[in-house]
Amino acid sequence: MLSPLDMSVLAADGVILKGTLVYPTGRPGASHPLVVLAHQYPATRDSFAPLVRDLLLAGIATLAFDQRGHGASIAGPSGSVVVDTPEGLGAEAFGKAFVSSVGKVGFARIENDIVRVAGWGASQNYIDSARLALVGASVGAPGALLAAPALPGLRAVATLGGAGVPAFGEDAAARVQGAIDRTAAALYFASSEGDPFDGGPNVTRWSAGVSRATSRLVPGTAHAMAIYYDVRDDLLAFLRKALGAA
Repeated sequence: MLSPLDMSVLAADGVILKGTLVYPTGRPGASHPLVVLAHQYPATRDSFAPLVRDLLLAGIATLAFDQRGHGASIAGPSGSVVVDTPEGLGAEAFGKAFVSSVGKVGFARIENDIVRVAGWGASQNYIDSARLALVGASVGAPGALLAAPALPGLRAVATLGGAGVPAFGEDAAARVQGAIDRTAAALYFASSEGDPFDGGPNVTRWSAGVSRATSRLVPGTAHAMAIYYDVRDDLLAFLRKALGAA
C-alpha cells in the first residue's frame, strides 16, 4: 500500500496550503483517479473523513486540504493567517465571524488555491491526471466551480450545501454561473431544503437548464457535509461513474 503524502502548496499570496493525498489499496503501480476536497468554514480537511473513507474503498485517491486560514494552512508571508470563528452562538455571531474572515484571510483566493492544489495532486506518482474531480462544501463549493474552467479535462464537480458566493466578489454570482456554462465537467449539486446559508436556492439556480447537472434537495436544515449520509449513495455513484471507478 502506498503511504499518504503530505502536501505543502504555496498560494499566490504566499499562504502555505497544507493537505494530505491518500491512495486506495490496489494493484501495485496502478494509477488512480483523484478527488480534491475543499471544506466548509470554519472546519478542516478532517470534516471530509466519511467521504474520504468511502472514496478510498471505491478505488479513488483523495486530496483533502485545509482551506486558507483553517487547520494547518495558517502560515503567511507576514505571519499567521487565521479565520475568525463565532464569538458565541447563533446566526448573528456566525455571520459576523464569516464576513470578517472573508477579507482577513482572502476567501476570494480560494478559487486559485483549488487550482494549485489540484495541479499538485495531479502531478504525483500513481495518479491518473485525466480522471480528476473536485468536491466543495459550503464556501468550498463556489470555489470549486470557479476553479473548474482552469482545469481542462476535469471530469466532475460536486457541491454540498454550496454557500458564501459573495465572498468571491461583487460579480461572483455571475462568474459562478459563467464557470458552470464553460466547464464540460459533470455536475452534482446537493443541499438540504432549509439550508440556512442559501444552499437550496443555489442548487436550483446552478442546475437550471444544465443537462449534465444532477441536483438533490433533502429535507431539513443541515448544512454542507452534515447532509453527507443523506446523499451518500447518489454522490458516490456520481463520482464513480464520472471517474470510471469500479
